[in-house]
Amino acid sequence: MQVHTLEDLNQESLLSEINVGPGFYLANMTDSDLHQLRQWVTEQYLHTIQCVSPEFVSLYREAGLANYHRVYQPEHFEHGSVWRKSSRVLGPMAVESVYQLAFFQTLKQSLGDFLVSDEEGFGWPGIYWRLVRPGGADIGPVHADKWFWDLGHGDMPGAPGEYYRLKIWMSLHSQPGKSGLRVVPESQKSDAWRFHGEERSGMMKPVLDEKEEDLNLVGLPLGPGGFVVFHDKLLHGGMPNLGDDSRVSLEFTLLVKA
Repeated sequence: MQVHTLEDLNQESLLSEINVGPGFYLANMTDSDLHQLRQWVTEQYLHTIQCVSPEFVSLYREAGLANYHRVYQPEHFEHGSVWRKSSRVLGPMAVESVYQLAFFQTLKQSLGDFLVSDEEGFGWPGIYWRLVRPGGADIGPVHADKWFWDLGHGDMPGAPGEYYRLKIWMSLHSQPGKSGLRVVPESQKSDAWRFHGEERSGMMKPVLDEKEEDLNLVGLPLGPGGFVVFHDKLLHGGMPNLGDDSRVSLEFTLLVKA
C-alpha cells in the first residue's frame, strides 16, 4: 500500500483510489499538524478529567495520552461513561483551528470547499477523537459508515444527491502493525454486505451479519501522523490494540459537493 505525501494529494488520484481502487487513500500529515492536533486533543482530555476527578488530573497530565492505560484506575472515574462520544467532540474554536492546518487546506484544494458533518446535532462540525487501550476491548465492530446514515444518524445538506460523503481517520498515537484501523479492500464496490440495526446507548447502530473471519481485513500501515480518506461504503473497523500504548485517533465525515 502506498502512503502519499501531502504534495501528492490531488482530486484525480484521491477519488480514483477511493472509487475505483481499494476504496481508500493513505497519506501523511506534517509534523506540525500532528503536534497541533495532539495538543488540542490533550487539552480537551485533561479538561474532562479535571471536571470529573480534579484530584487526579496532574497524574494524567504527567503520564500523557499514550500512557492513559498505565495510570487509569476505576476509582478515578468510570471509563465508559466519561469517554462517551459527546466528551470527545472538539469544541468550535478547536475546529476552526483544525481548518487552518496544512492537511485540511490540501484536502480543500483537492476536493473543493467541502463541509464537515454535524452528526450529533451540536451546532458545529463534528471532529472527534477515540481512545483505545491495549487489549482490544475499546474497539468498535466492522461496519460501513453509510449504514449509520441509512439508520437515520445524521442529515445530509442540500437536495438529494447534492453532496456525497467521505470519511477521514487520522492516527495521533499508534504503533503500526499493532494498533490502528483495519479495512476490507474494494468492499465499497458491493451492495451485498448484510447488516441489521440495534439500539445501543440511545441510538440505532449497524451490526454486520457477516463473519469477520470470512472478511479480507487488512491493517493499514499508518503510524502517528498518518491518515486515510475512505469511501462511505468501505467496510472497516478498529484493529485490536496489541501494542504497548493507548491508541489515539481523530476522525470526521467530509460532505463533498457532487
